[in-house]
Amino acid sequence: IGSLRWWYEALVRGLGGYACDPTSDVPNGRCQFDTKAYKKAKKDGKTETDAINAGLHSVCPVCYVFGTTGWARLFQLRSLKVPTTPLHFRTTLPMNKSWLKKVFGGENQNINSLQVPYGELQFQFIPRRLDAEYAWSQFALILHFAAKHGGIGARNQHGFGQFTFPAELEHISFAEGLRQLTARMRKNILRSGGPRVDPPFDLKNFVSLTYEIPKHTLSDFLTPTAHIGSGQKKQEERYVPCAFDLRYKGAAKWGLRKCLKEQGWKETTDPKKLEELDLLMGPRSQWGRGRNQRQIDDKFRTASRVFFGMPYQKDENTYILRIWAFWVPELRHRLPDTKALQTLLNAYVQQVFGNQAKITYEATGNDVLNRPLGDTR
Repeated sequence: IGSLRWWYEALVRGLGGYACDPTSDVPNGRCQFDTKAYKKAKKDGKTETDAINAGLHSVCPVCYVFGTTGWARLFQLRSLKVPTTPLHFRTTLPMNKSWLKKVFGGENQNINSLQVPYGELQFQFIPRRLDAEYAWSQFALILHFAAKHGGIGARNQHGFGQFTFPAELEHISFAEGLRQLTARMRKNILRSGGPRVDPPFDLKNFVSLTYEIPKHTLSDFLTPTAHIGSGQKKQEERYVPCAFDLRYKGAAKWGLRKCLKEQGWKETTDPKKLEELDLLMGPRSQWGRGRNQRQIDDKFRTASRVFFGMPYQKDENTYILRIWAFWVPELRHRLPDTKALQTLLNAYVQQVFGNQAKITYEATGNDVLNRPLGDTR
């Protein structure tokens, strides 16, 4: 549900709407249903609908769907069947193995027995009767977008969460969900402004790229020595869990962060300052050894704006690789706009996979939002 909300916030901002920070501590930073306005409207003889609308003026379009203080979420989501598979990774660097074991295995650094969701997951979506049609349309809208352009759930930065759009919702198009959201925002009943949210994941700054890559270009990751985790998955080829190497660093040519650093992008050595690489890829949690070890200050921790999906199999000899990212306005001197970010990502893919990487889909957030209604490509 948190991931669904994250994508919905980006969609709302991309359409020019306001999405609050539900964790904010600043005055008026998070939404709250105006109970006083609701009660006053009822006292003045207003209908239930008008009274509710009076209370919604302090609830942003995102909180209207996902709930906030005094206002229940428009839906319940229950998991009915969640099959799992053993967790495992593939990496070209021994030090990456230690890091992955530490992050996912905790103090024992043991990931061999861990399980993660994988397969055909089944959920039950239960909308509130108050606005059931709208709840369905917005749920489908988010899933349409995330299935085409990104992923859902935790650990997207490690390649998890890719999925196909559920056939049961095919009758609700992306265009219809977008139309209903736009119409609801234009009614001016919901909150339309508030304190600035940082970092603002905004679809106006979004880039999505999908490639077909030959299996042999992943050979560095398909060797037995590259595998860590359950031995049951050593022969797994339906997907290659190597997103860490692709995004961060690996041996030889692998690693976008490493590649950018070699090109002169600056990386912070100050716990209270972010440099170019940190703004785009997120800062390192710590660096140095012994007395020289430093940790990034909690106030300066920020998420990566670049995500790599795990390459997954299209057929015996071909894999699909998806990359999605958000342009960072503070990096205008490096990347003037979203197109420049798109060019940067494509150049990296061509560098590590060569001209055998065939781009099959590319779009910015504006491309998606500005297509004629009915065009779901």
